[in-house]
Amino acid sequence: MIVAVSASPLVDRTAHARKLAGPRGAILSDPSRALVRAAGFQTLYEVPKDLQTELRLKLFSDHAKALSRAKGDLVADHCAVEWMADWMRWHWAAVSTRAWDAAMDKAAKIVKRYSRIEHLASGPPRGYDGYAWLDRPNARQVEELMFFLYGKFGAKVVKVG
Repeated sequence: MIVAVSASPLVDRTAHARKLAGPRGAILSDPSRALVRAAGFQTLYEVPKDLQTELRLKLFSDHAKALSRAKGDLVADHCAVEWMADWMRWHWAAVSTRAWDAAMDKAAKIVKRYSRIEHLASGPPRGYDGYAWLDRPNARQVEELMFFLYGKFGAKVVKVG
């Protein structure tokens, strides 16, 4: 079983992922920050558009590979839907229609791999880490897009909190 934990950018999902995984469970950590840092940037939003598109697509490819290598139960402390919602909010106009359709297809295949998504409607606040943007209007908008995408992808979503 693969469970993805999602939330608005303001909510820390670490404790919930640990709880779901239990003492012996495997947690797949969000690789976004490390990928951006490896490219020489602090946040995804400051990456030049072409490279940003490349990095966003790499996140999906790497996530799909990690899910396919999973043996047994796995909890991901992130979700492909969050990445797509953020893309829609901040980077949608930078890609062609065909590239967007390809990215959506990639995300849809990943979401189908999840047994369920546990969306944290509330929880401990995410602390400033130099990577995540903690702006309330942005968080609300991204979360609204996430719920649109859950429906589009036919995701099984359990709302927690």
